[in-house]
Amino acid sequence: MFKNYFLISIRNLIRDRGTTWINLLGLTIGMTACLVICLYVFNEWSFDRFHKDHERMYRVLTIDKALGVSNSLVGIAMPATGPTMKADFPEVEEITRIYRGGRELVSNSANERQVFVEDFIYVEPSFFQMFDFPLVKGDAHSALTEPNTAVLTQSLAEKIFGSESPIGKMVEVGPDESLEIVGVLEDVPHNSHLRFDLVGSLQPEQGDSNLVNYLNSWGSISMITYAKVQPGTDEVALEEKMETMIRQHDVGENFQQVLQPLDEAHLGSTDILFDNHNQNKGNLSELKTLLVVALFVLLIAAFNFMNLATARSAKRAKEVGLRKVVGAIRHQLIGQFIGEAVLLCLLGFGLSLIIAAVASEWITTAYPRNLIMLLWEHPMLLLLGLAGTVLLGLLAGGYPAWLISSYTPVSVLKGSFLRSGKGIWLRRSLVVLQFAASIAMISGTWIVYRQLDHIQNVDKGFEAEQVITVPLTTQEARTRFDALKETWLAIPAVQAVGNTNSMPGEGYGRRGILPEGVPEEDVWIVSATSVDPDYFEVMNMELAAGRDFSDRRRSDTLRSLIINETAASKMGWEDDAVGKQISLGDNQFQVIGLLKDFHYTSLRHEIEPLVIFPSRRVGRTAAIKVQTSDMRGTVAQLEEAWESVNPTFPFEYAFFDEQFAQQFEREEAFATQIVAFTWLAIIIACMGLLGLSAFHAEVRTKEIGIRKVLGAPVTNMIILLSREFAWLVGVAAIVAVPISWIALEDWLSGFAYRIEMGWWVFAASGALALSISLLTNAWHAIKTARANPIRALRYE
Repeated sequence: MFKNYFLISIRNLIRDRGTTWINLLGLTIGMTACLVICLYVFNEWSFDRFHKDHERMYRVLTIDKALGVSNSLVGIAMPATGPTMKADFPEVEEITRIYRGGRELVSNSANERQVFVEDFIYVEPSFFQMFDFPLVKGDAHSALTEPNTAVLTQSLAEKIFGSESPIGKMVEVGPDESLEIVGVLEDVPHNSHLRFDLVGSLQPEQGDSNLVNYLNSWGSISMITYAKVQPGTDEVALEEKMETMIRQHDVGENFQQVLQPLDEAHLGSTDILFDNHNQNKGNLSELKTLLVVALFVLLIAAFNFMNLATARSAKRAKEVGLRKVVGAIRHQLIGQFIGEAVLLCLLGFGLSLIIAAVASEWITTAYPRNLIMLLWEHPMLLLLGLAGTVLLGLLAGGYPAWLISSYTPVSVLKGSFLRSGKGIWLRRSLVVLQFAASIAMISGTWIVYRQLDHIQNVDKGFEAEQVITVPLTTQEARTRFDALKETWLAIPAVQAVGNTNSMPGEGYGRRGILPEGVPEEDVWIVSATSVDPDYFEVMNMELAAGRDFSDRRRSDTLRSLIINETAASKMGWEDDAVGKQISLGDNQFQVIGLLKDFHYTSLRHEIEPLVIFPSRRVGRTAAIKVQTSDMRGTVAQLEEAWESVNPTFPFEYAFFDEQFAQQFEREEAFATQIVAFTWLAIIIACMGLLGLSAFHAEVRTKEIGIRKVLGAPVTNMIILLSREFAWLVGVAAIVAVPISWIALEDWLSGFAYRIEMGWWVFAASGALALSISLLTNAWHAIKTARANPIRALRYE
């Protein structure tokens, strides 16, 4: 019986090729989009879940409620927090702390190899007991228990030591630190929010009181801290105990510590600052949006199938009638038609696997290989995909199967099924839903791109173009900066050379201050950085009042600072900031300049008050302003000058505009994906509309012939065949606008600097959808309207 059903299904699909191709192509595109999005979402969701006890692990975050702070949640804690929690709270099973060393030059003097390591961290020995980062060489339980020891990844070991075993060998980190290699790690999995190449021991040497005092201090917020709790621990109750703990250690009332589940570190940290160790952060709201888009695209494809199946049901009426006459019962007929739907879906799923393997190559993701590999690494995903495909076939084919199997032999003989109204309101409802989804996606794409364009083109308060940054990683390079600066300035294309601790977008530190004229009990914490006197010229930053730092004034390096406009506004100094005093502990500083606001963090965050100190020592970044059309030649001259001053250290550089733009990469990738899937949804909807318009033109062929004989013009015929779709799209717009408005308002609320949505966006989206539907319908309408009426009158 099943063989017979299968053969009949194949014959029916081949016989009605046009409808089959429309359905197969629509289902394939829909399933491909859904598959790619679901694999992408699964990859993002999988972050940090490879740790055995991930559900019992937390990050310790700090909330800073001080005046001057608008973004209060930070990814670091007081250094003493972790040990105190483990000592005082029985529910805390283990803690580990991480200190981020950042980018360092790692050398092997034995073979004279030098490698820049992007992610160097110091950790406690408990790091390998808490996290599942397996060692391929060395003992995880004893690794890093001694000071001046380190563990590196397999990739870094190959770069530095080649095929030799690194165990017991020494590496030099920077100019004055030597570490013994005691272990080799597997490369960090792609779905870890922690990224590192070299792991040094945080154990203090004997007599290193400075490090010991720091690790036990409550006076700064600077340590990355993780805690593993006992099974069944109440997170809220533990946070209450943490509140009591920090008060007992005289931590300011403006601070509060909270726990973030490790599972949420990747997707739930969009608004967390001082979180540089959490690399390639995801965005949960964007993933939800992509899942909704995937559902829309798949439903549109399924609606197409249902629409075309019910519209074409008349062609199957004789088959149903004859089968019933010879004894077929209804559930057999339903099984036959549902089987055809499932078969078509399975064919589409097979094609979607091939297309997804190609399409996922351009999906921006932290996954280092093709997303389709996730299906082979997690076979359950493939089984879920097959189960979902069968379910889609059952749902998409269910109603058409019920409708077609309901025909009676009498209605077939009378031919009344041709004019039956069965399914017409369902078809209209599905068309409305299809185009409602399309209009919502069109308007969403429009808003996403406008917002992205807004944050990329908003006045940032500085010029990023033609600025080259050079990291001064080693202390020796920083010591030689003055000589290097003179050599660079001798290059004709170089206009200015400055120095800073951190460039915009990289994050600044924070300092506690007391502005003049405010109550002493107020707690003010502001962002802070330091620059040399030429830095503002390099970045083309403007002063609203006062003056810049000067090398000629010794007092500038001792007791002067510059604040931004936001700081002046928050402190009530809009008109007279210059000359005001700011206290930092026992030291008094005078404001000598008021700098116009510039964006130094992500544009998702508001500009915070900022104080800028003159550099007393050379910072870690040199910034070079150039004016040239021969950028390659200028970079070569900069490198030559570098080698003349720093012959032992490799020259590295970056274009700052590209660096700053990296913070928008995820938004750009999100926008690109939304655009691509929106067009896919529109194409699928139009394919279904093409099939429906062909059906409508076919069933009204005789009517159109009679109208033409009676003198009706072609334009009237086109309007006759198009007006139903026009009002259906109008209804779709009414359904789509309020839903998409609410969803887009929620998305835009995540940006401190956002666009305002106008009604015209939704009107234009509806008009575009209407135009697309009319153009899709126009070909069949014109073809039918211009046909010879004699052929129409002979129809049927």
